[in-house]
Amino acid sequence: MEGDYVIVGGGLTGCVVASRLKQRKPSLEIILIEAGSDVSNDPDVEAGTFPGNTSLVGSNLDWTYITEPQPHTSNRTHEVHAGRAMGGGTSINFGGWSRGAAMDYDDWAKLAGDERWSHKGLLPYFRRSESFFDTHADPEYHGFQGPVKVNSLFSSGRHYPLREPIKQGFNEIGLPFNADIGTGNTYGVSEFLDTWHDDKRQTSQKAYGLNGVRVIENATVHRVEFEPHVELDVKPKGPQRVSAVLLANGQRISARKEVILSAGTIRTPQVLLLSGIGAADELSQHDIPQIINAPQVGKNLNDHFAVYQLFKLRKPLALGGPHLSDPIFARGLPVDWIINQDVPTDKLSVALQKDIAQFGQSDQDILTESILQPKRSLVESMVMYAPAGVPGAPVDGSLIVTSVMLLGSTSRGNITIRSPSPMDPPKIHSNYFDTEADRVSLIHGSRRTLQALLDTKLSEYVEGEVPPPGMSPLNSQSSDAEFEGRIRATGMAHHHPAGTAAMGKVVDSNLRVMGVENLRVVDASIFPLSIGGHPQATLYAVAEQAVDIILGLEPSS
Repeated sequence: MEGDYVIVGGGLTGCVVASRLKQRKPSLEIILIEAGSDVSNDPDVEAGTFPGNTSLVGSNLDWTYITEPQPHTSNRTHEVHAGRAMGGGTSINFGGWSRGAAMDYDDWAKLAGDERWSHKGLLPYFRRSESFFDTHADPEYHGFQGPVKVNSLFSSGRHYPLREPIKQGFNEIGLPFNADIGTGNTYGVSEFLDTWHDDKRQTSQKAYGLNGVRVIENATVHRVEFEPHVELDVKPKGPQRVSAVLLANGQRISARKEVILSAGTIRTPQVLLLSGIGAADELSQHDIPQIINAPQVGKNLNDHFAVYQLFKLRKPLALGGPHLSDPIFARGLPVDWIINQDVPTDKLSVALQKDIAQFGQSDQDILTESILQPKRSLVESMVMYAPAGVPGAPVDGSLIVTSVMLLGSTSRGNITIRSPSPMDPPKIHSNYFDTEADRVSLIHGSRRTLQALLDTKLSEYVEGEVPPPGMSPLNSQSSDAEFEGRIRATGMAHHHPAGTAAMGKVVDSNLRVMGVENLRVVDASIFPLSIGGHPQATLYAVAEQAVDIILGLEPSS
């Protein structure tokens, strides 16, 4: 089989790239390879489960990778979720829609040495991908004719009972209302946005369409293949040229123009390593010949580490509004607000001095200067009406749950291969909660969240924390050590892994794997740093820009 472009991975970015390439140049032959199947018309995928849980995380459509035991979280293993179906994460996630702060993307551009990846450079692609619910929003920041329908929960009829008390509680501790989180200023209390449309989940392949794209389902990719050379014992000079993809079943699919890896943060580095692109010592352990010396493949793994807490309400969730049995709780994640907080710079400055040796020299100045900016959003809080992240908690209206999540995570893990077989999942060393900056930030964000729930007028509705079995409840006066102990014992990631084929380290700013011709990467593995906000809005913009780069087009609105 042969095509012009062969795309490995039918997740969010793979579907967008395949769709846009075909739309822009219908004569192109596009082949899209997906390890799962197309389940976009499955009722569970379209509508989620009920009540109070609209994700399919942990289902048979989820890879559910397991990390190695992690020393900074009580030697626990962690689940890392990724969609095993067409649409990838868009087939199983909660559908949250938020961008990072402008500074996140500006730092990215500095690390890559290319302004196309700055906030200003990405804005045309943010606009291109979305159809924003508020047609009066600033057109400099929002698009109104894109494939992805972006909704406000409130404007779409999901009127939850604690909406105003939650907003007032966080206002009371000094966090202002932010009318538009999409402008690059993410600080404060903002409307939670999602991509549920007409009460159905929007998957990337349905939003963009794959008409004319040749899709191969249920196919695991083994590696990319390089053009053969006559003198096989002599390593040729100059870049190596990729010409095909080899599937695990032995089938070879040739690319006349390029191979594009969109297999995700976990699988993309695995494919690269199995192809001989990586560090010599790692490859030699599995008798894989090194073709390209790329020691950063699989490094720089980052994620949005978080702590979840349950709270008992003084009255069940009738409160003059709907109970959890009401159908509105099956229409997207039941949450009103997304609350982004800063962290005191004096605490962070001391923490960063302890962490400085962990950053590469080229990253030190950019990252440390950025993190210390006033009102820099480093922690996100949400108050949810369903016990997401707390397995086994009853969904009876008596409890709410908070999530406090790192946005600017500085801890870095890595991914390595377990064997030369593509059927074996890679080894994941997530290294959550490793740096002092992450510890200071998450403890501060957790304390402030408890202040809003327990020390303001919101306490008229919230009785107190329901701690995990065998633990004492926390409040805003608990010690740093008590907060840290809870986070180490119970903290888990929000399943937003990124960075394992980082721009500037593995790929260049044109998304080409350095030292290789005809091979690009387009997925979250290229993020060189932790992007604030839930990743799907950023990924849609990245995929849109990737198509312009591949086709040599100038950006347009």
